[in-house]
Order: sequence, then structure tokens, then C-alpha cells
Amino acid sequence: MKPLNYLNLSVAMGFFLGLAFSIAKFDEPEVILFWTIVSTISFYLIAMLIISVYTWSLEFDHTIFDKNNLEKRLEFFDKEFDNREKEAQNIKHYLQSFNFNGSEK
Repeated sequence: MKPLNYLNLSVAMGFFLGLAFSIAKFDEPEVILFWTIVSTISFYLIAMLIISVYTWSLEFDHTIFDKNNLEKRLEFFDKEFDNREKEAQNIKHYLQSFNFNGSEK
């Protein structure tokens, strides 16, 4: 089963179980709604925890610290940061080239 399908199933199950138990236990509609929402959120968080542990275990490599991979990622982020900085400078220069006062230079 795909992780997203498991998450959807868990949320739906949490909603209906919470609704059934809150209807069985409480009489006020506000309390029923509150405990239904609380149970749905708790099932969602538990399912997210299980899915994150599952995906982490699939990608788990026996090396805790892979220096080469980390350096490649840092170089990529450095290049992306430089590109964004150049783009921001170009936008700044473009905006400074406008004459907003309406008078000629």
C-alpha cells in the first residue's frame, strides 16, 4: 500500500471511530464534534509518524555521515543561492532604472 493511501485510510478510520465513540459516550453536539476532531487529528499524527519511520527505514544507509553526498548538496544549495542573489540584484537594478518622479533625467 502506498504511504498516502495508508494515511488516507488512517484518517478516515480515525474520523469514524472517533465519531462512533463520541456519539456513544457524549450527548452534547459540541463535545461530540470536539472529540471527533481530536481523534481524527490523533490518528493523522500517529499515521504520519509511522509513515515517516517507514520511509526513513527505506532510505536508511548504514553510513550516518556521508561527506561526499553532503558536499554535493551544499554545492547545489550554494549555486542556487548565488542564482537567487543575481536574480534579486537584476530586479533591484531594473527597478532603480525607472524614474518614478515623472521628470526627465
